[in-house]
Amino acid sequence: MDYLEKLQVFIEEEQPSNFFSLWEEYCFNDIVKGDELVQILQKVKNSFLAPLFGKIADTVLPLWEKIPEGEEKDKVLQLILDLQTSNSREFYDIALEYVNKKYLNHKNFNEALWVVGLRDGRDFQYSLSRFEFLMHLREGNFVFHHGGWGVGEVMGVSFLQQKILVEFEGVMMAKDISFETAFKTLRPLSKEHFLSRRFGDPDKFEEYAKEHPVEVIEILLRDLGPKTAKEIKDELVDLVIPEAEWGRWWQSAKAKIKKDIRITSPDSAKDPYICSPLGDSHLSQLTRKYGLAHDNNERIALLYQFVRDLHSELKKAPTREALIKMLKDLPVGEDKAMEIQRDLLLSEYLGEKGFVLNGQYVASLSEDEVARFLDKIPIVALQKSFLSLVKKFSPEWKAIFLQIFLHTSSPMLRESVYKALRGDEGSLEVLKQKILECVHQPMMFPGAFSWFFMKFGAHEDGIFDPRDKEMQRMFLEATLTFMYQVASTPYKELGKKLYNFLVGQRFLVIREMIENASEAFLKEFLLLSTKIPQFSSGDLSILQGLAEVVQPSLKRGRSAVEEEDVFWVTSQSFSRMKEKLQSLVGKEMVDNAREIEDARALGDLRENSEYKFALERRARLQEEIRVLSEEINKAKILTKADVHTHKVGVGCRVTLEDAQGSIEYTLLGSWDADSEKNILSLQSKLAQMLLGKNIDERVQLQGREYRIAKIVSIFDE
Repeated sequence: MDYLEKLQVFIEEEQPSNFFSLWEEYCFNDIVKGDELVQILQKVKNSFLAPLFGKIADTVLPLWEKIPEGEEKDKVLQLILDLQTSNSREFYDIALEYVNKKYLNHKNFNEALWVVGLRDGRDFQYSLSRFEFLMHLREGNFVFHHGGWGVGEVMGVSFLQQKILVEFEGVMMAKDISFETAFKTLRPLSKEHFLSRRFGDPDKFEEYAKEHPVEVIEILLRDLGPKTAKEIKDELVDLVIPEAEWGRWWQSAKAKIKKDIRITSPDSAKDPYICSPLGDSHLSQLTRKYGLAHDNNERIALLYQFVRDLHSELKKAPTREALIKMLKDLPVGEDKAMEIQRDLLLSEYLGEKGFVLNGQYVASLSEDEVARFLDKIPIVALQKSFLSLVKKFSPEWKAIFLQIFLHTSSPMLRESVYKALRGDEGSLEVLKQKILECVHQPMMFPGAFSWFFMKFGAHEDGIFDPRDKEMQRMFLEATLTFMYQVASTPYKELGKKLYNFLVGQRFLVIREMIENASEAFLKEFLLLSTKIPQFSSGDLSILQGLAEVVQPSLKRGRSAVEEEDVFWVTSQSFSRMKEKLQSLVGKEMVDNAREIEDARALGDLRENSEYKFALERRARLQEEIRVLSEEINKAKILTKADVHTHKVGVGCRVTLEDAQGSIEYTLLGSWDADSEKNILSLQSKLAQMLLGKNIDERVQLQGREYRIAKIVSIFDE
């Protein structure tokens, strides 16, 4: 720990005796660092030690004399005069000599001497810093107000009245401020300061920022200190760069900042950008970050970002050699995925031919091994490079790519393998059939289905004819079913994405897909839409209107489907089956996915019975989900208004009588059927014999003749 750190600790821990003991030792140094002494004196000035240190401020003078002429020496002298409390003749002579040497020919020189106490020499603490401030007070110069008024421009100065007139950015009217108040609340800003340029001529600064984005960021960081991306935006958006242009401007600036050696980019959004006026080479920045990396993944990421963003640096032989050495020295051990990443960087980005991946090894990789490697390679560009080798060498690349398309969670990776499969004549039909399977069972591969539908809806799929309206309507129906199924599952975010896609551009996708649709399809479409939780009542009204434009015969209040096609359910059974579907999709399918992954981890899939059983269970679950989803989509909840008792129908309780007594039957949908309670399904043979019969009509049941004695509604009891 050096003197600066030790002295700072004693200040923070309020240990004056230890501080002064160490200070006495510090004063015997033969070599004085100006910047270090400035920091020490500033910390003392802002601490409880200032009054005590003021009594021994003369001990700084020998150190000050050893500092070479320049800004640091001037700053040390200012701090000495700020801290001293003795107002001794020695200090007076030094201060007077300093101002005479620096400001003698300046306007209001003599008046300023009087204001700061250097005319009579009775009290001249703070004299040099205040004198410098007074010399700064000229019309057109800028100051900063610590009390919240922000940047101000000096509009007038009166040494006779000892006050200034300042127009602030945060105040409506110009303010008269006395010198005494100004000394305490204002600090001078140069005309080149970021705040001065932003306030003084915002239009010119905006023009400059658009032409020189990196320079503006440098000025900001130099004058305001390290800032995060959010803090940089707060300082620039609307004040310098219009908000509508911010996104494009910032993206361009960030790309250029990466190549600027004076600005160090952060590792995360929470970390700040830092400006180093002297500059720090890209290689030294990388070396520093590389040494602080916690693991190989961080190291690989740093090296990849360097070769990706700084192509020009790779032309420098020392830089290229340093990168190659870092990669060759990377301790990959038995980590094959890390070895693959290292070799890809060396061979494809740095031209080291001795590290090209062996084609025979790539060809020997199984589908499962490729998937595991991809999971362990977080950089998409390296994933793509690896897959290009798989495509080049593996005879099974088509099957591997298809599985990646179906299972990956990376949209960029899915896009890459999709293009490869679509561009291969032998793979196109297989890909098309697999997509159609997804349409019939969208929950089989939720990510792949939702991703493809958005490409399909935007006519960017390159597989299906965009004029095929029947195909479009099939996809639309599958998507609505999918949105309903995922609403309460871990895949609900996919449902939200599809919703935003469907309602975007004033429901453009839906309008295109239902164009010239039949009335029967539109009725089914509207009924299905009412079950989609993502659609609001306003959305449903719009959908109804769109359907009526296509088929004017559709009117509000008409049943979406004819009665004979309705799948009648009670509210209780509908809730029960909906919960069952959610359990199948949200729990059992998720559990099954884990079973499949666990079984994959056991090794060779050809001899893996656990894997086969898990796949069979997935098929059963998917079929159960499909059937249940179709029934829910057709379901209509039975209400009192739907039950009519002038003849036997759904929701009726029928009393049958013969010579031996009576028996009651209730007619409901298949979900509510219960033989023990004499609740018949509408599809049952017995119910079919009763449907449409009136009171006093006779019916033959189980070899006996009954008379229909009574028909009542289940809602009347």
